[in-house]
Amino acid sequence: MGEEFIDEFFGNPTFDSGKTFVSSRATIIGDVTLEDGVIVAPHTSIRADEGTPFYVGKGTNIQDNVTLHGLHGKHVEVVGEYYSIHIGSHCSIAHKALIHGPASIGKKTFIGFRAIVHFSTLGRNCFVNSGAVIQNSKIGNNCYIGINAVVEGVTIPDGRYVDHGAIIISQDRVQLLPDLPMEIKAKCDAFNKEVADYNKLLVQLYLKRRQVKNSQK
Repeated sequence: MGEEFIDEFFGNPTFDSGKTFVSSRATIIGDVTLEDGVIVAPHTSIRADEGTPFYVGKGTNIQDNVTLHGLHGKHVEVVGEYYSIHIGSHCSIAHKALIHGPASIGKKTFIGFRAIVHFSTLGRNCFVNSGAVIQNSKIGNNCYIGINAVVEGVTIPDGRYVDHGAIIISQDRVQLLPDLPMEIKAKCDAFNKEVADYNKLLVQLYLKRRQVKNSQK
């Protein structure tokens, strides 16, 4: 990406261009840290101009048309540091998902197609299915949020299952949530691992492809 332009207004993204792949068709603005092995796919917008800073952990994939943005002056605390958005390692943020800070997502979590996470924290090893909306909530580790489910203004303990289309907007409803069945958890964990591992391979393939194209100029 190069550092020829120093952005005195918003700051510059930080990543190792030899170990992280950012598509030339993606947009990254501001104080954004991408760890090694991250892939940022085409038409993604990572915009740390209002809420800032952002952090994306090792081996995480940010897929096509994902949007990351944050609210001014609002932060989450992660290990004593403050972020507008913090995404842990080996996560998958699928096509057209929206992560709007302040928000944090624990490692090895999958955020599905067109899902929305806003003003919320998610623990490790969660699976958020397509079209789900999580707002102003705290989700524990190893939770499953079903297709088109709505979770707003609640705290969900570790290991709970939210069914497809469920609306969870009170702690009374949370108390009724069942435990996540082990067979579903195993399937979701395996799926995210497969997606994350293949995208880490894509990082290497894209970097080699870019190197070949640059050598032919």
